[in-house]
Amino acid sequence: MGTCLRQVFVAAWTVLALTFPVGAQQSLSIADANTQGLSSVSTTVSLDSDTGTQGYVLAIAVDNSLLSVVNITVEGTDVETVGVELIAAEILPGGLTLGVILDAFSPYEGQMIPAGSGTSIALLSFTPTMISPNPITTSLQFQDGVFNSPPLDNLIVQGGLSIGVAEGLVLNDATVTINPPPPDSILIEDSSATSDGLAIGDARILLSNSSGPVQGFVVAVAHGAEELTLQEITLSGTVTEEVGAEFEVSNLYSNGGTIGVVLDFQPPFDGQTIAIGVDNHIATYRYSCNQIIYLPENDLVTPLTLINGFIGNPPLENVIVVGGLSLFPSLQSGSFTCQAIEPPPEDDTIITAQTEFDEEVGNYAYHGQTGLLRFYYSDPEDEIQGLTITVCYDCDLTLEEGTFTLEDSIVQSVGAEYINHQVDDDCSDGETGELILAILLDALPPFEGQTLPPTDENLLIGTINVTVDDTAECNELQEINFCDNINGNGSVYLYNNVVIDYRSVQDFERIDTSVFVVPQEIFQRGDCNSDDKVDLADVATGIGAQFSGLPILCSDACDSNDDGIINLADSVFVLNWLFKFGDSPPDPGPFSDGPDPSADLLPLCVSDDTGCDSQP
Repeated sequence: MGTCLRQVFVAAWTVLALTFPVGAQQSLSIADANTQGLSSVSTTVSLDSDTGTQGYVLAIAVDNSLLSVVNITVEGTDVETVGVELIAAEILPGGLTLGVILDAFSPYEGQMIPAGSGTSIALLSFTPTMISPNPITTSLQFQDGVFNSPPLDNLIVQGGLSIGVAEGLVLNDATVTINPPPPDSILIEDSSATSDGLAIGDARILLSNSSGPVQGFVVAVAHGAEELTLQEITLSGTVTEEVGAEFEVSNLYSNGGTIGVVLDFQPPFDGQTIAIGVDNHIATYRYSCNQIIYLPENDLVTPLTLINGFIGNPPLENVIVVGGLSLFPSLQSGSFTCQAIEPPPEDDTIITAQTEFDEEVGNYAYHGQTGLLRFYYSDPEDEIQGLTITVCYDCDLTLEEGTFTLEDSIVQSVGAEYINHQVDDDCSDGETGELILAILLDALPPFEGQTLPPTDENLLIGTINVTVDDTAECNELQEINFCDNINGNGSVYLYNNVVIDYRSVQDFERIDTSVFVVPQEIFQRGDCNSDDKVDLADVATGIGAQFSGLPILCSDACDSNDDGIINLADSVFVLNWLFKFGDSPPDPGPFSDGPDPSADLLPLCVSDDTGCDSQP
């Protein structure tokens, strides 16, 4: 005890030692106690006496390798009820001391502990310092002449005299048994949301921690990437937020999410923790559904799996930190239900996609050719307030973001106030190409109610550029399809939708399109004999074709000056280039194959040289 307090205590003790005879045998006893894991434990010190007691001193040894003394108090004891005027308590290495005088100050009203058995005179609180897989028992022992300076003995004061062991005071020690804690556990609750992709369902993470107060934790949960999207991991409304977490980091992945939390991370290190408890709400995982399910189809149930070593980079494990130790709780996974919804009303709207590369060939195109992907609508009865178009297309096509235009469309005529499009042309994620187009006719004040009018004929909505990649297979269709539940470059999954009378309509006809990749004629200009080089033999072949009926395979190749006519001028043109430093034959050539950039009426080549020949 402190020097000043000890002096007051000794002075008061001297006053007490003037009165009352010594009583019969007395005893001090500590009650046995039990705890689990790192849970705090309290025990009571009691007094048996057959006469009034004016004060007492306790000196108790504690094995600090197993128990840490947290508090020494008379609050809540019988002594507090009597009324105590002087208390001196100290926590010391290996033990504790407590000195109490009931009537220490003027006017000395003579309060004392009445005679009786089992009178509680002190409450001692401890915290285990370690977790053991097996029960451990440690002693709480009365210890004379060891603790404090000068060393104190265990004694009581009756009739103004100190009664210790030498005077017959019996000291009854106690034990504290530290049992293994029940298993800690982390559980993710089942949750649900409607499958329209707009609703969010909250799956709560619940912690049951019996090992001790939790200083931090990591949670890792996996889910089906095709079925669900993890929108957010939040601490809002949790005990973690209430305690005051000072460090938080969360990561969202297509197939799961992780969160790591440290409660006390920054100065002044106040030691905040999540208290021991059952089903402490520590975090919330928020999900939405990726697929619309219409009744009478069944709800879709997807596992939410608490999993170690799978989610994160590097992969994380579910862990809690108790007493500076990493503990691995048992894991109880849950599920998320995407609830089927009522099917949308039927409608006679038709959205049509068409490709146009050349008026003569329609949706036929060759490598590198750029055309137009056009969208049309028809609806004989309804006025359309807005629409969302979601399209998937083969990875051997390229839609050019930024080229979408309303030129010459009904949308341009009416005057749409919100237009947005995005193109996800990256197929490295295992998906097809994706186009999302959104149009809202009346989106800004003064809200005049403009709509797309009813029509029996296809009216143009808008156009975007489409190019055939060199990787496209020749003589194959490259599909462009209306598809639902795609996210483009964002995180929200969208679907084909028209807005009629402020209601969302998805049940309408959609007409897909495609591009048929065709071979493109290629040749070397001047290579009249089709031997893949231009020289004097080609001059001879041209003259032979004109005057002797020599057959040729490619008229465009013999048209050396690219004037659209085969005559003697072509042979002269090649001779001048070969021997008199004349102009080179125009593209393509004379050194490499290529398509004819010029329109003419010459017959098509009958050779088998095409743009498809160079494909892998």
